[in-house]
Amino acid sequence: MIKFVTILALIVALLFFAPMLSGNQGLLHIEIASYVIETSVAAGVIILLVFMLLFYLALGLLGWLLGVKGGLMSWFNDSRTRKADRRLAKAVRAYLTGDYCQAQDSAEKSLKWSTVPEISRLLAIAGGYRSGDPDRAARGHDLVNSADAEDAFAVCLFKAQECLSRKEWLSALRIAEALRNNHKDHHLVNKVYFEALAALNKYAEIEDNRECFVREGLLNDGNFYRFITSRIVKEIGCLKDVSVLRQMQKDLPRDISGRQEVILAFGERLFALGESDRAYKLVSRLLKDPERREQAFAGIAAWNIGDRSVLDLLNSLDSEGTSFAMLAARANMHLFLDEIREAREMFEVLVREQPRPLYYIKLGQCLLKSGHPEQAALFYQEAVKLNYPA
Repeated sequence: MIKFVTILALIVALLFFAPMLSGNQGLLHIEIASYVIETSVAAGVIILLVFMLLFYLALGLLGWLLGVKGGLMSWFNDSRTRKADRRLAKAVRAYLTGDYCQAQDSAEKSLKWSTVPEISRLLAIAGGYRSGDPDRAARGHDLVNSADAEDAFAVCLFKAQECLSRKEWLSALRIAEALRNNHKDHHLVNKVYFEALAALNKYAEIEDNRECFVREGLLNDGNFYRFITSRIVKEIGCLKDVSVLRQMQKDLPRDISGRQEVILAFGERLFALGESDRAYKLVSRLLKDPERREQAFAGIAAWNIGDRSVLDLLNSLDSEGTSFAMLAARANMHLFLDEIREAREMFEVLVREQPRPLYYIKLGQCLLKSGHPEQAALFYQEAVKLNYPA
């Protein structure tokens, strides 16, 4: 555009000054039908410039009335566009420095004349949500309603990601489900959907969408089995009918029923329902396998039931070397066999040597059973303070 205007200015200057320098003003003769216009070349050039100026002013006025931001009709509005882009740059700087209120205000002011209105809109909405102000968040909702389809999709996706960051899992799931109606193959939508399902322990839905999540790289054999076995373990703990429990054990695929956490869950539940012999066979196989023994100790340490045969087996393995996990398993058996003194001594060692929330809780249970609720409460509080998992 600048080159064109420069060349046009040079041509006009030559047409205007050349006749003057030559000493001959020249004659411009225009004949239209019966009308004849005669004037000097210099005057003709001036008239042409006036008409061009009026033409550009008319286009600029028309562009302003119609809200045109680009092209020839926006000639009069270029200054507004430049100002809007400066405001957008200010909004970006404010957002990056954490001034979300200023980011929203500047982005909203740049929206009408911005060359990239979708960026202005998204930045305004993001600033509103991040500010934590409900009124500003409501302004973000208004912008969503005024956006076109693509902007609405991006805004809804952003809102779902914000819900995830705030641990508002159910809200994130609802938005992701709505977005998947028209964007089922979109990676970011599937990512939000997967994370919300995982956080809400909706393992059935994860299993139903396993192929999609694997294709998107969100799921692999490791975390898939973790999700499924967690669900199975939870269901096992709720069963109260031995026949249903046995049938479930038969029906499960071997790659699920053979997992250690599932075997331990079956063992604990069978002990609780009076099937001690069957339960002991399951648990003893794990304890006699050196490669799976340590994890089995950790699982037994979290049981809510005790069994003398399991304790005897643990004591027989003590000669092979005592670990903290084995000590915790033995202490837990003593606890639920009402051998409180032995359990307390072991858990005191564990709390001192390897403090973990589970051991504090179990020691609190020992104190509670021995009639010291105030001291038990202190150990429960210590368990809460620890910031690493049991």
